[in-house]
Amino acid sequence: MSNSRRNLYFILFSLALVAAMSSPLRALIAFALDTENSHASQIVLIPFISAALIYMNRKNIFQSIHYSVVPGVLFMILGAGMLVAGKTAGIYLKDDDHLALLTAATVVLWLGGFLLFYGSRAFRTAVFPLMFLVFFIPIPSVILDRTIAFLQRGSAEMAYVILKLSGTPVLRESAYIFRLPDLVIEVAPACSGIRSGISLLISSLLAGHLFLRSAWRRSALVIVAIPVLLFKNALRIGTLSYLAVHVDKRILTSELHREGGIPFFVLGLLLLYPVLAILIRSENKTTAKEPETTVTLKPVTVSNTKFGHY
Repeated sequence: MSNSRRNLYFILFSLALVAAMSSPLRALIAFALDTENSHASQIVLIPFISAALIYMNRKNIFQSIHYSVVPGVLFMILGAGMLVAGKTAGIYLKDDDHLALLTAATVVLWLGGFLLFYGSRAFRTAVFPLMFLVFFIPIPSVILDRTIAFLQRGSAEMAYVILKLSGTPVLRESAYIFRLPDLVIEVAPACSGIRSGISLLISSLLAGHLFLRSAWRRSALVIVAIPVLLFKNALRIGTLSYLAVHVDKRILTSELHREGGIPFFVLGLLLLYPVLAILIRSENKTTAKEPETTVTLKPVTVSNTKFGHY
């Protein structure tokens, strides 16, 4: 079968899947565009990022394609099972978790189609952009709640240190409540920075994939992103608190408080850049030091053999 026909069949499969899952996909888009769901704003961009990564590496990914019927069908069976679970037992879950289960079923079904039409080799080569679709799935509440609690606590700890270093009188009444002059600050779950945290995590993953080759350096970049995230979020809390004490209390109800996360997100990227540069430099040095494999060809002596007549 020609590649054009194979591509046509895969496109038809994808369109049929989107049509069959149109209801949960519409709900997913509405969920992501709701400004109250700060942890879901990245969802609408994820398929386009995955598609761009596949397109950039299309020559390697589709260099050798073949049908993988058994693995592809197994993936689809798993996706179908998740879909059935979402349609039956899933209705007793929270709305967000129910939507996450249906979205996960859609992603697994599509991955099964990719594996079926293009084969295991193409799947392995494209594993990063394919697995990147995990960010297309809403975060289950059990993971989301624990992540927000971790970010909230870590940001509060660092913000307290920053306020102390700024010379601002501060009394810590509890893990999340600070008493300042004529002001009480609470580091609420909404102050956890979950939106910028997800964005910074995605940025570090993409940067590692595009600019680094070794797995441990990519992992190191993602690990470093965690304290960077906590620091830039704590700096935002400390800065707003400092300005509220020394400039104007209305800072805490201003646009700077509600929509001022972008400058601090950019600061997080700037803090990550030197780490990325160091990792790239170390990787280049390691590659340069690797000895080249040389093959020595030994001369072969061929003797002339005279055959007598019998």
